[in-house]
Amino acid sequence: MKTLQTFLILMTVFISTLSLAHGGKEHSHQSREQVAWKKISQGALVIDVRTTKEYSGQSLTDAIHIPYQDIVKQFKALEIRKDRSVVFYCHSGNRAGKAIISLRKAGYTNIHNGGGIQDLLDAKK
Repeated sequence: MKTLQTFLILMTVFISTLSLAHGGKEHSHQSREQVAWKKISQGALVIDVRTTKEYSGQSLTDAIHIPYQDIVKQFKALEIRKDRSVVFYCHSGNRAGKAIISLRKAGYTNIHNGGGIQDLLDAKK
């Protein structure tokens, strides 16, 4: 039973991540990375949710490092508005998706999964 519950949770995360990446008519023809760059150019906060070691190796300019498991606590501590435009990224988009799910449960609304750092860098070229 626990395995089924875990599977259903993982499927929900996956579907939610897909929905976030491709949701909204204004972004339906753009990749999640293109949407991320558009949001960043409009002033979105950029959050790197990877490990400290990953972050210190390579990160996007002006990205704030907050490991995904600390995201809600740190957003509250930093007093980030619940409607603030925020783009998250990690290695592949998985941890960014987990951070977004936690933040949505906490009432944050204007948040976007930018995917993986290399895909973001490639999309900027």
